Amino acid sequence: MIENIASYRKWNVKGLILCHIIIAFLLATYIFARPVWHLLDTHFFQAINSTLEGHKWWQIFWACANHRIADWVEDVFIIGFFAVYISQAPKYFKSRRVAEFLFCILLTALIIFFVNQTLFRENLKISNQSPTLIVENCVRLSHEVPWMKVKDMAARSFPGDHGTTALLFAGSILFFARRKLAIVACFYAAFLCTPRLITGAHWLSDVLVGSGSIALFFLSWAFFSPIHSICIPKIESFLKRANYARGLMGILRKLLFWRPVR
Repeated sequence: MIENIASYRKWNVKGLILCHIIIAFLLATYIFARPVWHLLDTHFFQAINSTLEGHKWWQIFWACANHRIADWVEDVFIIGFFAVYISQAPKYFKSRRVAEFLFCILLTALIIFFVNQTLFRENLKISNQSPTLIVENCVRLSHEVPWMKVKDMAARSFPGDHGTTALLFAGSILFFARRKLAIVACFYAAFLCTPRLITGAHWLSDVLVGSGSIALFFLSWAFFSPIHSICIPKIESFLKRANYARGLMGILRKLLFWRPVR
């Protein structure tokens, strides 16, 4: 447990600047070198989408991975990673790790709702059609597996929600967890991005530029500034108060409904 919170609240200026340089580079190339990204996007999509052609079980696998139920399964696995992270902590430090987990969940939920959904989808309304609406002769899983509801198209595909969630998850685990768990989490995050890419619901640039820039911006401010070190102890304090309140209510309930043994 960190005893001196004041010493914990430090800025990582170099990390913050580096992240913003990467974001600026990604956005600059996307704006001023759009033909390059278009070429990369098209070739990447054609390469991975072509693997679906003529392989029925492979098509069913990725159709299942794109189904709405799969989103819940993927979320369970994300919670599982944090459960492992929490279980590895000493008993006195578990409440801090639970608070870290809740901080990451709240951060992700707020970004997806206010940035991806509200800002980009409802206000900016960037017209960026998905690969399946532009590239000819591609494999459409909604046609190949018609008995399953598969997302393989989007009128506004920039940025990718799944990609943003996956990158925020990977970045959070990288910051908090040990190397082995962090490496496994990064591979899992890459897998989370794959279903929408292989079926053509998103371009590669939707994930690398769109989701990548959003995730990198908010992760850098969350973890390279004092924000996380201010919020996490407050969440932990709230959890302890809530636990104390539950214990107190339990004692009061026992007193109120206590009856002498006859």
